[in-house]
This record gives sequence, C-alpha cells and structure tokens, in this order.
Amino acid sequence: MHSVMKLGLIGATVAILLACSYDPELVDTTEVVLHELDAVREMEPQGPAFNQGLRAGYLDYTDVMTEEFDRTDYWHFAFKAVDSAKGELVTPDLVESRRLRPDNVEELSAARARLMAALEQTGRKKAPLPAARAQTAFDCWLEKAEENDPAEQIAVCKGVFEGAITEVERALTTEGEAYLVFFAWDQAELTPVALAVLDQVQADFIRGRPTRLVVAGHADRSGPEPYNEALSEQRARNVARALVQRGVPEQALDVEWFGERRPRIPTPDDQREPRNRRVEIVFG
Repeated sequence: MHSVMKLGLIGATVAILLACSYDPELVDTTEVVLHELDAVREMEPQGPAFNQGLRAGYLDYTDVMTEEFDRTDYWHFAFKAVDSAKGELVTPDLVESRRLRPDNVEELSAARARLMAALEQTGRKKAPLPAARAQTAFDCWLEKAEENDPAEQIAVCKGVFEGAITEVERALTTEGEAYLVFFAWDQAELTPVALAVLDQVQADFIRGRPTRLVVAGHADRSGPEPYNEALSEQRARNVARALVQRGVPEQALDVEWFGERRPRIPTPDDQREPRNRRVEIVFG
C-alpha cells in the first residue's frame, strides 16, 4: 500500500460524497465508499462501542490523508471506516502490507502481536474505546513508518498506541489475565514496547502488592525443540531480571519456561508465529 504518488482529492470527487441512508448490505467498492462515507460520518453511533471507536478513528485518518494529499491511504482508511460502521470485524493492518525499513519491522511486529493478544483476550469488550484507539494508532504508526515521516510524527502515533494498549491490558489484567511481553524471532532482548509493559507490571505490583508473580517464557515452533526450550528460558530470565531492576523483589518471582509446548496460537511445526514468542506474567 505504498503511496508512490501523492494526489489531491479534487473537488469533483468530494462533490460525489452525498448524504444518504446507510445500507449495510452494499458491497465494498470505490463507488460504495464514495456514496456512503458522508453517511457514515454523520450517522448516530450504533453497534458495538469498539466498532464505533474504529469508525471515528479511521474517519479522522481520512481527514489527515486528505491534508497530506495521500490518495492511496485516504481510500484505505475510508474503507476501514465504512466497514467498522457496518459492524464488520476490522483488524489492524499487517506489518507485511507496508514497505518498511528492516529496523522498523521487528518493533512493529512485536507491537501488533501485543495488540492482537489484547484484542483476542476480549479487549474489544472489556475496554472497547481504548482498544479501538490502540488499533487505529497502530495503523497510523505503521503508515507513517512506511512513509518515513519525521520521527516526531511517528512518535505521536506510537505514543497514542502505547498509552491505549496499556489501558486495555490493565482492564484485562485486573480480571486475572496475563501481562504479555513479545519478542522478535530468535531473540530474547527486551524491546522498548516490552519495557513499557514491564513498567506497567511494576506500577501495578506496587499498587496491589501480590505475594507472587509467575513469569513464564515461551517460544514459537520454528527451530529445534531443545533450542526453543533454552530460548524461552532466556526470555523469562531477562524479564525477571528487568522486573527486579524496577524494584520487584526477586523472592516474589516464580520463573518458568515451556519452550514451544504451550502456544497461544496452534501452528504446524517450524512455523513462525509472533504471538507465541512471549513471556506471560501473572499475579498470584
């Protein structure tokens, strides 16, 4: 979806956008989006709160793309706004759908895995508006990284994502779900996104003072099983070490590792899966 040329959204196109009754049965085509977008913009909020949050966020990005004369991404976010308003399942953009520098790929892949894990843990229902904000901000971060926009612009989208996903994870973890730290393929180093999760764990630990934290390392099924066992141990120990550095007592930590034996997402052998490369932290 790389924008090879920036074109203005000319007046003739805008004039086609007519206020209309919203028909969820219409097929998604360019003509339908032109016909429906103003109706989606003006409609009374309806349907799940998560979808309405996506609708509002993606509409905002169509306005941004208009200001930036980015016709390709204007259409992309317009489709996502219309589909969200219809109540369809609209997911975050795939990292591989954008042309990114290699140094951006792993960080964005880990961020998307973190987002998908939160959404799949019922984040859409338990924290619908922060979840929607996290998804739209992730798509914004991804688009700006592809365009190689100034670092301060990328940081805005990334900052919104990190703040929103933290809200979602807090809503989940207060009901017994795990904090999740994700890793690049074949890596055990903690990314900036991972460190933000551990900052949240430390803050929540101080508030709740649980007697025990279980830190469990995991790997995906790519690579030999003994190697993955050792890799999952290294991930768990790196997380535990970072928590101790943040003031969590070492005696409160129960460090475990399971290699590829407990995937979140079942896969065939030798398949990479970002959501399985993780450490789960649960308060006892």
